[in-house]
Amino acid sequence: MNSIKNILMLFTGLLLFSCSDEFLEREPLGFVAPETFLNNEEELNMMVNGIYNQVDFMGVANTHFKNMNPYYNEALTDLVYGAQPWQGWTEFARGQGNSESNRVEWKWDRNYQGIARANSFLLAIEEKTELDPDIRKRGIAEAKFLRAWFYLDLISFYGDVPLLLVPGDLENSTPERTPVDQVRTQMLKDLDEAIPDLPKTYPNAEDAGRVTQGAALALKSRILLYGGEWAGAAAAAKEVMDLGVYSLFPDYNGLFLEKNEAQASNTEVIFQVYYTATTSPSAQNMMLMNWWPSFCPTLKAANSYYMANGLPITNPESGYDPENPFINRDPRFAMSIYYPGGPFKYAAMPNLKVFDFYMLGQTGFKCRKFVDEELEQSNLQRGQGENKIFMRYGEILLNYAEAQNEAVGPDATVYDAIDQLRNRVGMTTLSEAMPGLSKDEMREVIRNERLVELAFEGLRIFDIRRWKIGEEVMDDAIGLDNRFLKQNKYPGDGNGITATWYYVEKISDTRAFVPTRDYLWPIPQKEINANPNMTQNPGYN
Repeated sequence: MNSIKNILMLFTGLLLFSCSDEFLEREPLGFVAPETFLNNEEELNMMVNGIYNQVDFMGVANTHFKNMNPYYNEALTDLVYGAQPWQGWTEFARGQGNSESNRVEWKWDRNYQGIARANSFLLAIEEKTELDPDIRKRGIAEAKFLRAWFYLDLISFYGDVPLLLVPGDLENSTPERTPVDQVRTQMLKDLDEAIPDLPKTYPNAEDAGRVTQGAALALKSRILLYGGEWAGAAAAAKEVMDLGVYSLFPDYNGLFLEKNEAQASNTEVIFQVYYTATTSPSAQNMMLMNWWPSFCPTLKAANSYYMANGLPITNPESGYDPENPFINRDPRFAMSIYYPGGPFKYAAMPNLKVFDFYMLGQTGFKCRKFVDEELEQSNLQRGQGENKIFMRYGEILLNYAEAQNEAVGPDATVYDAIDQLRNRVGMTTLSEAMPGLSKDEMREVIRNERLVELAFEGLRIFDIRRWKIGEEVMDDAIGLDNRFLKQNKYPGDGNGITATWYYVEKISDTRAFVPTRDYLWPIPQKEINANPNMTQNPGYN
């Protein structure tokens, strides 16, 4: 059986001939079509692997900038400034995206290609009753999970979208948009049908990366959470917690490093896309940290981290010192963000000892999360095999905490879910730092906890949209002015600012957010042109 890591399965259309010549009526040698291909387990897995391939651009040359998951979604939010407009992110944060933007088309196409592959497989498998029943059921369950996965991404970015459950043909070539609620109902139906037929774990290494029962429950929790169905979201998250399969990886920083993937895959990681350094590099270090200033965390992201004592920096009792702003913070801060003057031990740049002027980027910060500091310069482009994590147990704890708080209030289980995340990094727990919170107060804490725990993992854009806080948070991207942070002059002993080192805010990027328009992307113009039944989202011409 082939692993799903690097297989790209192309589905071929079936050509039908009407001709009296016996030779011309014969099926071409080597002809492949879904209905003629699914004859054994290996072929079934190959066809399902082709659906998986649409989750991420695995092993395809020159597609890193087409890729939008997971971390580059953050450049659409208040947490990151995507400082290179040619990569296609900056226009959305500035409110300048339009129906002909490349990323609008790429996301639409990739999701619907995945849906088309899932639909082709599900139609073809109906006739393949001779296959092993367990393998057959598992393949169907995987396809239904993936179809739900693609549709969640579509409705999150475009709102109402055509709901297609059969392969496209001339009969359904101009579909109308289906209301989001109906699409969500179908997604949940797919998952409910898939969950019983998926294993909790896979015993064989070659099946690494396949969807599990936990992944389907986690996706169900995410869908219900995004839809504001609190009791259902809490219940689905609790089912994941009760499986006994997942736990927090003990090292938050190490969770995202290639060297720990085997351990993390057996503890916290629920759904991920696999990469290999030699045949399918992920280029994460190059994209996030190295010479391209394309991923710059904002000052708002930095200021969102509480103090190590569990209190926000705005609390007078927190001990926050504006002259030493990065001292005694939530440990996840230094694990996620390179900050001015912070310790720096990047093997690719061995002469740098602190994070200085030359590496600060456009905002004064760079991303540390996902960065392998031991990676040599020669391996920055072709030597990275870090997997991309799409769902993990930390998110499930946050899903449960938010949904349970909204459903019943801040009970002990809500506190416990947050406490687990803080205990991992050695931070004062929420139970100790802020006991007796009201429901509204707990809501604000949980929202901030999602921001810092899941920072740069690509989920912030969905939280902004479902909470309807775009007009509140999508203001100008503020950073620190590098001119006042002189090389190697950081007073790391905590003695505060000096004549050559002090913190001056600057606008790194001017942004705009129009509430009546910017909670959704436009439908791609090519779809509007090709389909008379396709309507455009408000605010886009």
